[in-house]
Amino acid sequence: MSIEVEAVTFDDFGTLRYSAGEKEDIIFPIMRALKKEGVNLRKRDFLQAYFRIDTSYHKMKSRTLQEHLLDDIIAETLEFVGSMPKNDEIIKRAVNSGLKTRKTRWYPDSIQVLQTLREKGYNLGLISNTHWRFLDDLRRKFEAYFDVITLSYEHGYMKPHSSIFLVTLERLRVNSDHCLHVGDDPEADIEGAKRLGIKTVFVRRKAKEARTDLQISQLRDLLSFL
Repeated sequence: MSIEVEAVTFDDFGTLRYSAGEKEDIIFPIMRALKKEGVNLRKRDFLQAYFRIDTSYHKMKSRTLQEHLLDDIIAETLEFVGSMPKNDEIIKRAVNSGLKTRKTRWYPDSIQVLQTLREKGYNLGLISNTHWRFLDDLRRKFEAYFDVITLSYEHGYMKPHSSIFLVTLERLRVNSDHCLHVGDDPEADIEGAKRLGIKTVFVRRKAKEARTDLQISQLRDLLSFL
């Protein structure tokens, strides 16, 4: 299959990177960091409120595709239990502390593929569904490979919402029919992109099926078509 495109956009988790696995939910290191910041918390009350608010948030975004920052969920939880700190910077520092405990890995061929595509002259974009803030070190790593980085918590909507694809195309200065999107989620990545006429590549890492232009089992296979 011959694919003629000017730009290639990628999903992040499940496509380029994966979680190395954590023994505890991110809320626990965040809670410990809040206590170190002097926020008075009762563990049971805080956790009950957080998990209830977090569940409600995920149900809401599945309906509306609206995205919010993890900090906002923490702030709502603290307000509910009556422990709101004096300023948002305390929440930001605590969340950052929690984010630093998360361990992620690049799939073995991810960097090679991105470097090769850049060398071939393709414009590259990242379109990621995440309510976890990109810390500065991580953002710099992605900026080394991507011309455009679109994160759902910054944009306000998550894939498959059309606007997150459209704003990325606009920033890449490319038409939808000259772009290829690569992802592992049949709905968020493949259907979301196809609705706009973007060509799609489905990275099948799990037992899922997708109506796509091209299916690959590992990212390096993409280089056979570009």
